[in-house]
Amino acid sequence: MAGIPEYIIDQVRERTDIAEVISKYIPLKKAGRNYRALCPFHHEKTPSFMVSPAKQIYHCFGCGAGGNVFNFLIKYERVEFPEAVRELAKNAGVTIPETSSAGAQKSSLTEKLHVLNKLVADFYCENLRKGQAQAVSKNYLVKRNINQNLIERFMLGYAPKSWNGLLDFLKKKGYDESVLQKSGLIIEGRNGKFFDRFRDKIMFPISDVKGRIKGFGSRALDNSMPKYMNSPDTFIYNKGNHLYGLNLSWEEIRDKNSVVVVEGYTDLLTPFQHGIKNIAASLGTALTLEQIRLLKRYTNNIVILFDSDQAGENATLRSLDLLVEEDVKVKVVQLPKGEDPDSFINKNGPDKFKELLNSAQDLFDYKLNLLLSRHNAADLEGKALVANEMLPLISKIKNAILQSGYLKRLAEILIIGEADLRRELAKVKPDYSYHYKPYGEPQAEPLKANMAEKILAGLMLEDRNFVRSVKENLNCGDFKDISIKRIVERLFEYYDMNVTIGVSKLIDCFKDEENVRASISELIATCENLVDKKKNLDDCIQWVKQCGLKDKLKNLCKEIKTAQNSGDESRVVDLVIKYNDMMKEVRT
Repeated sequence: MAGIPEYIIDQVRERTDIAEVISKYIPLKKAGRNYRALCPFHHEKTPSFMVSPAKQIYHCFGCGAGGNVFNFLIKYERVEFPEAVRELAKNAGVTIPETSSAGAQKSSLTEKLHVLNKLVADFYCENLRKGQAQAVSKNYLVKRNINQNLIERFMLGYAPKSWNGLLDFLKKKGYDESVLQKSGLIIEGRNGKFFDRFRDKIMFPISDVKGRIKGFGSRALDNSMPKYMNSPDTFIYNKGNHLYGLNLSWEEIRDKNSVVVVEGYTDLLTPFQHGIKNIAASLGTALTLEQIRLLKRYTNNIVILFDSDQAGENATLRSLDLLVEEDVKVKVVQLPKGEDPDSFINKNGPDKFKELLNSAQDLFDYKLNLLLSRHNAADLEGKALVANEMLPLISKIKNAILQSGYLKRLAEILIIGEADLRRELAKVKPDYSYHYKPYGEPQAEPLKANMAEKILAGLMLEDRNFVRSVKENLNCGDFKDISIKRIVERLFEYYDMNVTIGVSKLIDCFKDEENVRASISELIATCENLVDKKKNLDDCIQWVKQCGLKDKLKNLCKEIKTAQNSGDESRVVDLVIKYNDMMKEVRT
């Protein structure tokens, strides 16, 4: 598989604990034999994401995502299978042997883009160190007191002014335009010719926490041009999934158990240079769910420090709702009007900036003070406007004591009745999300055919003896669900070969069939809470049999009607006899 021997993949799988790997990305909570978490692949409030150490699988009951440890890494890190194996092999202490077979070491697109981005970053760095534009570009950084050490540490660079400076450089290195297009580094013009996306700009490489360059941010030197430009979304880069500077600050964030979140590149660089290293930048936007969950790997304490203009205030307000939903302890720092972290430090010094950080307000006070500055709370309409904007935030606070305390304070500040506020709070509609409901609960209604198929397949995945029982009573054609049928076919094959296969390895048999992989993890979870598994097996076998018979009866009825319409009496008699014989097999 992509040049990695199967026995090596097996070794990596056997030496890797899925719960340990996933816990590095999201916080897991013990739930019986398994672990629960908020799903990292969709937005939810109630944990529906399950990790089974026994089966070495994960499954989300909300969005249906599921698979083994390789699939998790592929989906979360947006890498391909070989890269996921290599990453886990490093952690497991498994050496992947070099192979000289043709194409075996062919790089995945992910690897190609990472290598390309590093080469491009070096190109930009070299342009900043020397060249005609050195004085202009360096002057921009000097004005902001960004020293050489910081320039080198963050790999700051300069994109030349020419239309194809980077393109020509990369062509000489053997790159073709198709790969460069996928990187987002070049653009195709109307005449079909390609040119550089970034020109005459200070360049800021954007890396993941492992230091792999995913994309680029830029700042125009020509004031007539748009000030900021980022890489477009690519196979390896999505702006909302990354935080600038986190690759160099995550350890400090973890050690201090706190992070300061700013908007832009220089907003981060200047404080970092002055010793405030538990810091990350949201790349000029409100925090996304993915960015918040990324920060939660290292701390649950977030200080928001966005610009003091209208856009910064609105970005802060949008971030607050998500932060509260994610149960993060959040504070907000307000800069003087017209200031950003870079300008404030350069005017007032780092000590004043640290004092400002220490004066951070809690989320309630920040939002309330901001609303009071926008609305006239002296009249009833103003009070209603403030209350209507505060109540959704209060409704998201999970701690009942905190929620009650904030409600009481709001009533006191607005000078209105607390009971009235509580009535309005009750009207706030929650954002409905997927909720976890364990499978295998007592069924109030008869099992549906699809659930019966799920239980049978799930039990077969648990115990080889169940495979024998199903095989003796049913065939693959009796299963209507396409994904389940594929799984049953494979289980029957392994049974006939007298081979026992683990669930995690079985998942890899369907590496190109995501629906089947997700079904396997769902089937395991479906059967986990069943009490009498043998009885469930027998009942479901009968149910699937009966469903198959009923389908055949329906088809017979159609055939009888067709024979009657055509006047074929002898065929009608034969079909009716067949119908009556089949009816005896159907339970009433």
